[in-house]
Amino acid sequence: MVTEVTLEQDTFLFEVGDPAAEVFFLVQGRVSVHKKTGFHRKMQVVAILEPGAMVGEAGLLAGHIRGVGVRGIEKSLLFCLGRQDLEALEHTDSQLVIQLLKRSLWISSLRLAKTAERLAQVL
Repeated sequence: MVTEVTLEQDTFLFEVGDPAAEVFFLVQGRVSVHKKTGFHRKMQVVAILEPGAMVGEAGLLAGHIRGVGVRGIEKSLLFCLGRQDLEALEHTDSQLVIQLLKRSLWISSLRLAKTAERLAQVL
């Protein structure tokens, strides 16, 4: 149910404002996560993701728009799981879907905690 995506170095997987309809799993390579700063069109790297990382997990939510951009630091291989495929998987292997959603929630809460930690150091 996943498709392979090859991301070339310095190429965006997705950009801020793109519709989000899938989640990616980084298999090889490294990607950077970019967020708008509020200063003109400036972007700031907020994370570097390595193999094993879930990328764009908000794509599992219906009607979501990407709040960050993801760009290849080096040539990378990712697996892509579309929201429609996830919904189909729900009917055949609901336990796998539950595990995937739990993992997504854990990653999101970990990233939020790290962001709060960085913000506390700045303030």
